[in-house]
Amino acid sequence: MDSTAIRGQIDRILNSQSFASKNQLRRLLEVLSNHFDSQATLKPDRVIRELWPVETRTKRSADLATEMNRLRHALETYYDAEGKNDPVIIILPSRSGAAGRGRTEKRWIVAVPRGNAEEQASEERASADQPRLPQVGSRRGLKMAGLVATLCAVLGVVAYIFIQALTLHGQPTFGRLDGSMLVVMNAEGKELWSRKFPEGFGPESYYAEGLASRLWFADLEGNGHTSVLFSYAPAANSKPHSSTLICYSDKGKEKWRWQPGRDLPDIPGDAATYKTFSLGVLKATGQRPLRIVVVSNCDPWWGGPSQIALLDTHGKTLSEYWHSGGLHDLIVTELDGDGKEQIIATGVARGYDAQATMIVLDSDRVFGASKEVQPEYQLRGMQNAQERLRLLFPPSDLNRASFQFSFAAHPIYQNGNLQLSVMECLAPIGCPIRYEFNKKFQLIAAYSGEHEFKSAHDRFYQNGKDAHTLREEEQAAFLKVRCLVGCNSEFVPLAQTFNPAASFEKGWNTQSNPNGVWSYGYSSGFTDPVTLYDKPVRNGINGPNAQYWISSSVNKGTSPSAEYNNGLPHNDDNIAFLANEFLLVAGIRGQYSNLIFTAPADGGYFIAGNFRGAQYAIGTVVGVVADKKVIFNSRITSVDQLAPFDFTLNLRTGNTVVFSVGPGGGAQNTGLSLTITKACAVTDRPVPAPTGAISCSGRPTDE
Repeated sequence: MDSTAIRGQIDRILNSQSFASKNQLRRLLEVLSNHFDSQATLKPDRVIRELWPVETRTKRSADLATEMNRLRHALETYYDAEGKNDPVIIILPSRSGAAGRGRTEKRWIVAVPRGNAEEQASEERASADQPRLPQVGSRRGLKMAGLVATLCAVLGVVAYIFIQALTLHGQPTFGRLDGSMLVVMNAEGKELWSRKFPEGFGPESYYAEGLASRLWFADLEGNGHTSVLFSYAPAANSKPHSSTLICYSDKGKEKWRWQPGRDLPDIPGDAATYKTFSLGVLKATGQRPLRIVVVSNCDPWWGGPSQIALLDTHGKTLSEYWHSGGLHDLIVTELDGDGKEQIIATGVARGYDAQATMIVLDSDRVFGASKEVQPEYQLRGMQNAQERLRLLFPPSDLNRASFQFSFAAHPIYQNGNLQLSVMECLAPIGCPIRYEFNKKFQLIAAYSGEHEFKSAHDRFYQNGKDAHTLREEEQAAFLKVRCLVGCNSEFVPLAQTFNPAASFEKGWNTQSNPNGVWSYGYSSGFTDPVTLYDKPVRNGINGPNAQYWISSSVNKGTSPSAEYNNGLPHNDDNIAFLANEFLLVAGIRGQYSNLIFTAPADGGYFIAGNFRGAQYAIGTVVGVVADKKVIFNSRITSVDQLAPFDFTLNLRTGNTVVFSVGPGGGAQNTGLSLTITKACAVTDRPVPAPTGAISCSGRPTDE
């Protein structure tokens, strides 16, 4: 589309009455529109930096996902009223679900011309007429027949390539509701097909988060054709209705329908209506075909009960798990590195004082009903479920005083950690507490000091006999996440994390090496003695944000060195740095560059990360050394190549683990993504730091 028309539509929205009081959403829309032509390289961390420039260390992808959902809803509300006649429609595609052929949608924002699809379709139909082949005389029959055969073969190849291109660019990618029509479009915003629903869509609350939360795209057959899954609920009338999950082919042909819920002895059949809220896809394995995971709830959703159903690709129910509370959000991910995926769902535990909850199910154990301590919440006639994990999140005093329940939402699994939000305010929904767990489900962060929650808390308790501001002991109470299933203790184990990228700038600014548990230096080989760098510099090499530790005695070309890209991604056809990336640079003269971790206390340390090629024509050797022995080694020979590692080491106070990069025949810049986790001991007094990270010692972490 014409960029002027797109910019005009963005300005029209920003200046509308609907967005007049939505400063945060206006800012997010501006950020996305400013990157309209560079979406392929736009990363969440950059959006976070531009949206929350002073809160980049505390904001996470879960926060951004929440704002994206809010903006989707605000845009749909705008187009239902003020913008119903606007010539351009702005859409935010869902980036969390699977797109065509199992890929994830990469674009953040799309502009679609209203009414343009029908004109394009008619033009294509008009150009589809085939010209007749000329007749061939008998004297040239054989020669022309051979020519025609060759031409047909060539045309066949061209046609195949053309059809493949149409398949690639003509698959369903996103959709919109237009009156009583569901309109499905491809990646370019062209309408592919539409379906009319005479009863309309509703109730309004069911589509409040936008169509993206009720529409999913996935290659269910594994043949490159994207199926469309739409959860349809008719507009409210005298009789409540359950939603219906409808599966369409990529061409819009209805394949099957599935209705959530079933008759339960605990709920009268006439009173039970169910709505589907989340959907995921379990990938096919050697033992099992692809399966669909669907989360649905009895109205109202927070009251429960909830159903997690496994469906085959024909819409047949294979198994189901029932939960007495209300489950709303769902992700499917692989936690153990064994190819088996797990199901993670979040919501409300009605049988436990309506606390926020999270459950984890192994994909081959989706059956039974949650076990409840209060008989009135126990679902009868089912065997006990076998959850892998079941957690309860402590409510704040603000939540207990003001609302009937809290709920967990927006689970995200990335970089080996699980993040989610617990919503403490319900009118409007917000005041989130952010939680983060590692892959062992140890709690490593609780962001209870967020501005939104703290402001709401302090405003509520501004006057009266209970007047107080958010206290440290209240924040520490958020670390008490109760574990009903899956732990060897009443509460989730806590752990302290150490991250060299998060710590680098503090030591560089204060010219401190060692820098807390980290130190930086060079050596002649993996197991040779390390000499610490003695000079912090920023010389413009590798971009304006590159900060270095170098040696004043062996430096050549800013190598060997420890390096930190303190800013946005940087790619100049020589180096390719990620945002806020820590790197080790092997020496031009043959030195190895090292990051040293020194254990601050006795205990087991879980070490996970990867080396990454961060320079074109790279050639380095990489290794990890403990107790003067190489416990991991590999080679990096291409940009973006990863060499992952993870292991657990029992260390005594003062023991070291060395992460090393040496010359390997090519360029030297090698990224190192690393997190070291130590479980807190029973005798520790852990506290959350202002950034949310947990310190086992009771003192603020140096990160």
